[in-house]
Amino acid sequence: MIKCVIIDDEQPSINVLKGYIQKIPGLQLVGTAINPIEGIELVRSTKAEVVFLDIQMDEMNGIEVKQVMDPSVKVVYCTAYSEFAVTSYELDAVDYLIKPIAFGRFVKAVQKLSDKLLPGISAFEVIPHDYFYVKAEHKGKMIKIDIDDIDYIESRSNYVAFHRGNDVTLAYLTMKDLELRLPPSQFTRVHKSYIVALNRITAFENGSLLLKGKSTRIPLGNNYKEAFMEKMKGKLFL
Repeated sequence: MIKCVIIDDEQPSINVLKGYIQKIPGLQLVGTAINPIEGIELVRSTKAEVVFLDIQMDEMNGIEVKQVMDPSVKVVYCTAYSEFAVTSYELDAVDYLIKPIAFGRFVKAVQKLSDKLLPGISAFEVIPHDYFYVKAEHKGKMIKIDIDDIDYIESRSNYVAFHRGNDVTLAYLTMKDLELRLPPSQFTRVHKSYIVALNRITAFENGSLLLKGKSTRIPLGNNYKEAFMEKMKGKLFL
């Protein structure tokens, strides 16, 4: 997942971008900030790779924010003003979006991010339906996978195994491919070898997950625990 931060002094604009990010597999929103100074610290503390950045803000404008951030952080400007476009490209901004931003235009900007961060991989194609086809273990055969049927996905050497009820389908894919393309609101990676459907989780304890109708315990890897708990935060009553 590519970590993203939004810095914008208008909450309605943040809400629009937040909704767009949630629709695109491969992007993970790790924080938002209305204050640009707080936003700079947020980018640093979360180790964000991408910032969707407004320009006209109090205290610091977006051009100044870009100049003080780590140059490795990619910036997409999101603004109601066109006059800073030339300056933004001189600062090596990935794209310059004029508000109100249409979703289709946002997707094009994210594809530019993909080209820079993951060259050669079209990582941000939104799955347009609730199913997709995978190349199966038998040469030339394509199998339809309904997203709602997936319980969990398991890495098996050069294959991945889709566990759907009593069926197991092997396909030539990588876990990284799936992690980037599956809807992040429905799936999460919990281990180097496992991706699970969030709505199938019935319990988690002692570093493992239990899934509805499954006897197999899915391990919760230490490297994935923090992100998993963050995603589950809104579903916990403590």
